[in-house]
Parts: sequence; C-alpha cells; structure tokens
Amino acid sequence: MHRTLSSWRQWDLGAAKPLQAQPEVVRELLGGRTNRTFLVTAANCHAVVRVNSPLSASLGIDRHREGQILSQLQATGIVPQTYFSAAEVLVSQYIEGRPMRCGSSESSHIMQLLSDALDRIQAVDVDGMVCRGYLEYCRQYMSQLSEASLLTLPIEAMQAAAAVVDEAEWQAVICHHDLVPENIIINDLGVFILDWEYAAIGHPGLDRLRLFGLIDDTTLDEVATVAPLMQLQQTMDQLWLAVQKSPYEKI
Repeated sequence: MHRTLSSWRQWDLGAAKPLQAQPEVVRELLGGRTNRTFLVTAANCHAVVRVNSPLSASLGIDRHREGQILSQLQATGIVPQTYFSAAEVLVSQYIEGRPMRCGSSESSHIMQLLSDALDRIQAVDVDGMVCRGYLEYCRQYMSQLSEASLLTLPIEAMQAAAAVVDEAEWQAVICHHDLVPENIIINDLGVFILDWEYAAIGHPGLDRLRLFGLIDDTTLDEVATVAPLMQLQQTMDQLWLAVQKSPYEKI
C-alpha cells in the first residue's frame, strides 16, 4: 500500500486536475470477496486502491485481461475510471452511491438501466480478444482441489454443462462473470459496475442470468436449452467457493 500511495505522481486522473499531494488512507472498504480495498483521498481526489488477494492466480484472475477490458469499457461511462495499475494493485475512481438491493426489490426503472448498461457493454468490439473456454476454466479450478473436495461436487454434470455451452453457437461479448449486488453502484447519474477481475470474453447470457434470473428469447435461441447455462453458472460459483476454502483445508 505504501508503495502504491508513493507512486501518486504517476496516477492519471484524465480530465481532472493532477494530484497535488500524496493521498492518505481513509478506511478499508468492506464487502469485497476477493481483494482488500481501501478508500484514499487527496485534496481533489477520492480513489479506491484495490490490493490483490494472494489467491488471485488460483482463482483464475488475469490482471492484464482485466486491464484490457476496463480500457475498452471506459467510454461507456458504466465503469470507474482507472487511475493507475500495477501487478498487485489497481487504483480507480471512487463511485459514491448505494449498492444494488438483493432480489426483486429494485424498481423497474433501475432494472431497465441495468439492462441498458449490459446492452452497451455487450456492444463493445471484442475483436482480437480470446474467448473463454468454460470447460477448461472449470477444469483449472478442479485441478486445485483435493479428491475429498471433488467427491462433494457433481463433477460429471459440471463438465457436461460447460461442454454444452462451449460447443453451442453464440456471439462472444464482454462478460463480467460476477454481477452480484455488491458490484453494482446506483446514484443520481445512473448505474456503475465495479470489480472486473473475473471478466472475460464469454457468453452473453451469463450476466443477464445473474442479474435477472432468466434469459430473454434472443439469448435462449443461442443455446439448445437454458439448463446448461444455469448449471454452468452454479458450477463456477461452487468451484470458486471450493478453491477459496482449499488452502484452509490443508492446514
């Protein structure tokens, strides 16, 4: 953290005025499931410093890919501006507001804003970016688990669902892959989507399934059935939890 703050002269605030002094830590922001995140402030800047989890590599996080995707999305106005990035940290704009409410308690207006935001994200050009292979992604998680852990999981069903999705015909788009309410901020300007460390080029239905609990007809046409896509989402959640727990099981 000290090294990051001492690099303040390298932070690029874009149209904002350059920093005049080194920012100071205000507090740690709670709620993140992967990294430690801190609010820092200087006279003309409120920023978020995200410090990578030691499990980043195990969880399949690729910071270079995340940076590429955030760069592609800056013009949408849906993601925080990136000020500085290095191997172990990311410094970005602090977005004030409230997190999305769980369940169906959000207004139809907010849900429409989120649907429109996904449309803008999925319209961004992804030519030249590698699409995620979901079966391989799941197998990378599985390879880190003990036999005892694997026995608690429906491995055959997991792999079958991932294979069906991989082999289906669909248009690859930028996919967040972790659109939980904590990663969505709402304020008077609209909706903002945070924490893109699990993002990749992937299936257009997964983010909508996470947000809305169903998939519209156009997405349903892209796979033989929605069931494998729902199974795949559950699979990635289960494997993520198992990998998070695995270091403690070995102690």
